[in-house]
This record gives sequence, C-alpha cells and structure tokens, in this order.
Amino acid sequence: MTRLLLLATGGTIAGRGADSASLNTYTAGVLAGDELLDAVPSLQDLAEIRVEQVANVDSADLLFQHWRELVRRIRLAFASDPALAGVVISHGTNTLEETAWLLQQLIDDPRPVVLVGAMRPATTLSADGPLNLFQAVQVACNPQARQRGVLTVMDGAIHAAAEVTKRATQGVGAFISSATGPLGWVDDAGVHWSSMPNSPPTPFATLELPERWPQVAVLHGCVEPPAVVLPALLKAGIQGLVFTGTGAGQLSVVERKALAAWSDTLPLMLRANRCGSGPVYEDPEDERLGLLAAGSLNPQKARVLLLLAVIAGWNRDDLAALL
Repeated sequence: MTRLLLLATGGTIAGRGADSASLNTYTAGVLAGDELLDAVPSLQDLAEIRVEQVANVDSADLLFQHWRELVRRIRLAFASDPALAGVVISHGTNTLEETAWLLQQLIDDPRPVVLVGAMRPATTLSADGPLNLFQAVQVACNPQARQRGVLTVMDGAIHAAAEVTKRATQGVGAFISSATGPLGWVDDAGVHWSSMPNSPPTPFATLELPERWPQVAVLHGCVEPPAVVLPALLKAGIQGLVFTGTGAGQLSVVERKALAAWSDTLPLMLRANRCGSGPVYEDPEDERLGLLAAGSLNPQKARVLLLLAVIAGWNRDDLAALL
C-alpha cells in the first residue's frame, strides 16, 4: 500500500467549537493529527499514513521554529524512505499559502508535498476538513502529482504554491489561483490535471535554516503614510522590507524621500501591491532607491522570499537574478 507522512500543525481543520452551529467562534488547533485520521476511516483504503505532530496552533500564531521543523522533517522523511509517496501537511488557512511557498523554495524532491486546511472547524455542521483531507491524500497518492512542487488542496481544487492565495474570510471556496487558475481538481471520479508537470524551481534547496531568523517587515501603502515609520525601521536595522504599494506597487512620495535620504546601507527591499492580483514591474527609480519589483508575488510571499534571501546572504543582484 502507498505510504504517506502526515505532518499536523493545527489550524481550523483541527478546531473545536462550542456547538455544531459555531462557524466563527471556535478554538483552532485542538484535535491531534491522529484524531483527524480517525474521523475519516476511508483514508485507510487509500494509503498507510504515519502521523507526526509538529504543532497544534492557529496558523496566525505559527512561528519560524515551526517552519524550520517542517523543513527538517520533510527532508529527513524523503531522504530516509525512498518508498514514501509524499507528505501531507494539515495547516491553518490564515498562513497556509506562506508555508506552501516557503517549502517550495526549500524542498527539492519530485514527490508531492500537499498542504490542506479547512474553513470550518471539525465540530461544525458540514465541516469541510474531512473531505479536504481525504482529497489531499488522493492527490498525494496520485503518480501524476510528482514533479509539480508543493501543492495545496482546498474545496476540490489543486493549487500550486506560487499561485494560491486566500481571498475570503468565510466560505469553503476561499482559496484561488487568480493568475493561472488551479492545476487541477479532485472528486469522486479521481484526480484530474489541467496541465503537465513543470518541476518549479527550489532555489534554496540546500539552505540550512537558523534558529534565529532575520527581521523582515511589511509596510502597507496608503494615503500619506506616517513619515516616522520607515526611518524608524531603517534605524532599527531591519534586514528586509516589503512595500505593499498602491496600484502596481507604487510607493508614496513620503516613502521615496525617506529611502533617498537614508545614508547607510539599505536592506533588501521588494515592491509588491495591495490589489490582490496583477504583476509589479520594474521602475526606473528602483535601482536608485534600492528596490526590486516582486513580480506576481503577493506581499506575504515576497516576505518569505526575502527571509530566505537574507538567511542565504544574498545581495540585491542575487535576488534580482532570481526574480
């Protein structure tokens, strides 16, 4: 039988409410990974699944140490068990896309890593977690999931780590891939793919993650942002900065003046946008101000990329080459 590893981290999929009608008031990260499996007995027909509990938290409370442990366990599992078909990670939806994107940069193996969560706690009527988990296991067992990088499975849709984002606070269909659409879908007829495998890059496949991570901030663009914030971050020695610019990643005059006036070394900085979709292109002022366009990366994924670039000791030219 196919062998899989389930790494449980908590989230709404492991959440418990006061009663079966509690959709929004509940405690995330209550049920253990073994309990998630026990709730879906038919999983035994799909695979032999070993469970390891990495954390049991709301994903808004996920820490760098949890990311480090996930990477360590996935690398070890793939290296020590050639027959392992893949890894499934149960995860809260608030930061699921960031974890998926981080793992895409770090896990260099053709076998699938599939993240899955839920928008409704396990105790509610019509909880989506059990079906999502079943379908995530279906995808992880599917031979055609190989060479597709890190995936997420939510509400029957299969998304690539680079494209997936959470677009709504409620509803089981809260995840989309706005630029490209899903890679495929899964239902009672099986797993269906809309494209061929493309082996997305893993630029930090050999990077060892430290216990202490760099400080990388995100600044949200708005009308006349407080003039004290950006200089304060620079003086504090921030090591990376993502601007959630207005429109196509535009900085305000307040921010541009602060960068131009800074006389010391600037941190690695990316311009993303607050629109929710669409690319950010290079600007003639970027080089003078030490900026780089984040392309199609949203602010949270741009921050993940900066974290890894700083850990790896990259400079602006290194990062520009990757982008």
